[in-house]
Amino acid sequence: MNQQNIENSYDTKTSSLTGLSFLELVQEMKLFGMDPKPFLVIAANDIFSRHGEQAITYAELILDQMVRENNPNGIGLWKELYCILHNQISSPKISIH
Repeated sequence: MNQQNIENSYDTKTSSLTGLSFLELVQEMKLFGMDPKPFLVIAANDIFSRHGEQAITYAELILDQMVRENNPNGIGLWKELYCILHNQISSPKISIH
């Protein structure tokens, strides 16, 4: 997976008046003292279902893109998504007999 064929399908820009972007929703939840983690986990699961084992690479590339664009809100969002994906994919599954 190289940088040319990666496209960010998640809205990290300011939305129009018709609705909130995912990023704005997360920011408003934090503003009102709500934990956005369940929504971030859903988003991370969606990324995993689209990209499989390459989901971490995808999130890392988008995070790098947010850094290059100097987008602090996008950086925060993709850093959280990257961490969730890394923990989900890298953690060994424990089975209890």
